[in-house]
Amino acid sequence: MKRILMVNLPFSGHTNPTLDLARTFVDLGHEVTYIHSPTWRDKIEATGAIFIPYDHYEAGKTAEIKSWAWAYETIKRIGQNFDCLVYEMLFTAGKALADQLGIPSFRLFSTFALNEQVLSDCGRTGGFYLTLIFRFPILQRLLSRPLARRFGWRYTDMVREMIDNAPEFNFVYTVKDFQIYPDQFPAEHYYFVGPSIGPRQENNLDFSNFPDPIVYISLGTLLNDSPDFFKKCIQAFGNQKLSVIMSIGDKIDARKLGDIPDNIFLAPFLPQLQILERASLFITHGGMNSVNEALYYGVPMLVVPMGNDQPRVAQQVVDVHVGKCLNKCSLTAQQLQESAEELLKNKSYRKRAQAFQNKCRAAGGNQRIAQQILTALNK
Repeated sequence: MKRILMVNLPFSGHTNPTLDLARTFVDLGHEVTYIHSPTWRDKIEATGAIFIPYDHYEAGKTAEIKSWAWAYETIKRIGQNFDCLVYEMLFTAGKALADQLGIPSFRLFSTFALNEQVLSDCGRTGGFYLTLIFRFPILQRLLSRPLARRFGWRYTDMVREMIDNAPEFNFVYTVKDFQIYPDQFPAEHYYFVGPSIGPRQENNLDFSNFPDPIVYISLGTLLNDSPDFFKKCIQAFGNQKLSVIMSIGDKIDARKLGDIPDNIFLAPFLPQLQILERASLFITHGGMNSVNEALYYGVPMLVVPMGNDQPRVAQQVVDVHVGKCLNKCSLTAQQLQESAEELLKNKSYRKRAQAFQNKCRAAGGNQRIAQQILTALNK
């Protein structure tokens, strides 16, 4: 039995794919300890892992920023008693800290695999949150120096630390055909394992009231406070010969969206995988997890990026011909309607999405990650 330490930061898109990996290790008979924010306790314990909250945790507006330091201190306190550290790429100090503790480390990417060119693309096209720093190299270097001292990085530059101080094994939650600049990532160090698709604590949805075709609409969990967008969707698809299932999050009062036509069903949260299994079209913000899940189920996408790395993800959706992209700033109900109609009628999008579905299902997922890590630890 191996004692595996996992760590993450309190962001849904970076955490959700890793939960099934924790469950996979536990099911294989290994002990998993997962360090995270107390807000994730229930979901982590549901995997069978031992949950440990960040040291010094305090709820509040700055909790997300402080989580890097809290996670670091917690690992530093307990990490030497484990066989390895498994960390998601957003926890930049993972490799340096594991080296200090004298244990091997393994990195997970819930986004594209990252190098200087990918980071430049995301910084140039992305929104303010989490990507802006890569748009301004001088700012990046100024911020990197104190962080390097604080977290014991090998390099004093964030990009160099992420790229050059990399573990031997890096696992990417997409297929290589969807990765941008895929040939820049050597096969002996980067493993493209496809989406993380595992059991989730979700309520079942009765589809008997939703005749085909089904259009599923969701903007994820982080940047979904967009009532104008949802109003335009209602205007575009209301009373049409299709079923619309719309997840609006918990920040929007549904009563303020106006009258809801009979063919539109909305709720704060919905079982996304269950819906994608039946959907004909997914209208999404372009979060990497959502896009990968759509690929896994062979669903064409209409992407309306809200920020972060989503514009670059949306461009890749267009480039590989599994969907179309619209600009949120100039978006109209007519554009939504016309683009959706094109995606539903043009079978080439569905055919291409189904080809990706086959690749995703053959990529191995978290089972492949677990077996690769255990093989490396047993050498």
